[in-house]
Amino acid sequence: MLLAVVGISACAALPRTPATAPAQDYDQAKLAEIRALVSTKPELAAEAVAYLISGRRGDADDAFLLGLREIAAEAAQAFDRRHAEALAAADYRAARAALRSLAAMSRSRELGPLVPAALRAQGEFGSELSTAGEAELLAREAEAFLAMGLFAPAFRLYEASLEARRDGGDAPSLGELMPWATAALAARDRPFLAALANYLPQGARAFGPAAEALLASRDTMAEMRKGVVTIRVDRGIKIEQGVGLPDRVLGTGFYIDAKGYVLTNYHVIESEVDPTYEGFSRLTVRLADAPELRIPAKVVGWDRLLDLALLKVEAKPDYVFPLGAGIEPAPGDRIYAIGSPVGLENTITAGIVSATGRRLLQSGEALQVDAALNPGNSGGPLVDDQGRVVGVVFAGLPQFQGLNFAIPTSWVARVLPALFRGGEVERAWLGLAIAELPLDPLEARETREAGGGRANALEVSYRHPGTGRGIEAGSRLVSIDGAHVYSIAQVQAALLAREPGELCLVGLAGGGEALRALTRRPFAPLETAATADRRERLFPALFGMSVRAVPGSLLEPETYTVTRIYPGSIADESGLSENDPFALRRFVIDKERRAAVIQIHVKKRKAGFLESIIQIPAPLDVPDFI
Repeated sequence: MLLAVVGISACAALPRTPATAPAQDYDQAKLAEIRALVSTKPELAAEAVAYLISGRRGDADDAFLLGLREIAAEAAQAFDRRHAEALAAADYRAARAALRSLAAMSRSRELGPLVPAALRAQGEFGSELSTAGEAELLAREAEAFLAMGLFAPAFRLYEASLEARRDGGDAPSLGELMPWATAALAARDRPFLAALANYLPQGARAFGPAAEALLASRDTMAEMRKGVVTIRVDRGIKIEQGVGLPDRVLGTGFYIDAKGYVLTNYHVIESEVDPTYEGFSRLTVRLADAPELRIPAKVVGWDRLLDLALLKVEAKPDYVFPLGAGIEPAPGDRIYAIGSPVGLENTITAGIVSATGRRLLQSGEALQVDAALNPGNSGGPLVDDQGRVVGVVFAGLPQFQGLNFAIPTSWVARVLPALFRGGEVERAWLGLAIAELPLDPLEARETREAGGGRANALEVSYRHPGTGRGIEAGSRLVSIDGAHVYSIAQVQAALLAREPGELCLVGLAGGGEALRALTRRPFAPLETAATADRRERLFPALFGMSVRAVPGSLLEPETYTVTRIYPGSIADESGLSENDPFALRRFVIDKERRAAVIQIHVKKRKAGFLESIIQIPAPLDVPDFI
């Protein structure tokens, strides 16, 4: 009994650990983890702070919330330092990214009040040493390209700068525009000159008779043909059934800058830059007026998602095609394609634009054209009746036999400066698959009244496992950085101007919002997701249906019930409907054919629950990711 009393007394004398200690230890560790990101990845620190603050409410003395607020201020200061350092290094692209990140933080309901007052404003952000706005930064980069004699990227960036100023209500003066008009005259760039004239009440008359004469003139097909080249990629010998055959890729390209820069399709020159290709590859071009010559060329930049590539040829072009950012053809418009079908140089075919807005590539939209196009036309210019380039041909797709398509110039212009910077174009993304759903009549009317055009609801169907939480399946997107969005293509276009590593404020239906750090988009999101996520979670993005796992049997252990079918999806076209039970018998990711295939044993409700085994294929390269 004496020993027991002593033991109880000793236990009572030990200091008691507060019940909240484990939570406090976790909070401190979490704060330290987030604070460590500020110096190298402030965008991830800001995203984490916004997410945690939105999910935790406490009093003014909550040490964890106080720590999060301190980190938010530190992240804003880190972006300000990035902005200043980028300006000092004349890296205007990085300066714009830091500027937009500060703007997103300042607009955020959670972090806006935490951004130091010196860095928070409605239009321009920066410290006393870095006060340049986005429009000015675009103009500075345009001037840098112009100083190098590269008109094509300079003109596209300056157009973007003028558009940013227009959004801010700042109109340029004649004195500002005159040097650019002079450059446009020197380059004979009618679309750019016309865009400049739109900012002045007098129009092109303000730039003088030479400008009016240029805009009134038209180039002939004979002149334009001189600016088109045949692209030839020699890949050595391939063996088929024991016989060696020449392995050649033929395509078309066209000059877009007087310095010898040629635009073409990525798939034409893929072997030149694909790190997985291990064979021989040599790139040459044949000029229109000297088909016997083969001039070496090198790849400068490429964009796999839009199927574009920029080449450099050591030759002076006889004709240069200007690319206008605002040229939008309509169905029924007459078009002409110039190219080298099966290697026959200087072939011109005519037709019409059959449709616009086709979502065939992983990013952007395509023109469907009714014109005679064949292998070898890929990468050639598509021009309208006025001689303006309206697209870059990518000759037929295997799954669309007999149909032909082109990448619209409006999308080409968006990535042109990035192609001139060199290397593969990096895409910023949110890591979300989106389903376009029809709005109810009231929402559709409100959208049209607001000038939204097509009335669609953008609902998240899948979140890639490589991206942060905060926007989950079922959320509906309504805006990107305050600008309303109504289609997947519109969101993709907005993100084309963004950089991986910057912040973006996403508006959600119901008045919610999420501050997200943009990361670098993988070429094939579903291919990477298939190695990191459960198979059933991939179903909405691949097949357009959501499923719920249910208990299976010994013979069919993987059993599910369909919980949702997205209208117009592959699952919808396959006749599946909600509440259909099925057993998954086979799930294959075929990287070579770029497809996913499932085989299911299903009891379709629409067929009276009769049992059947069906196989459903879906493309891996879906166009629904943003």
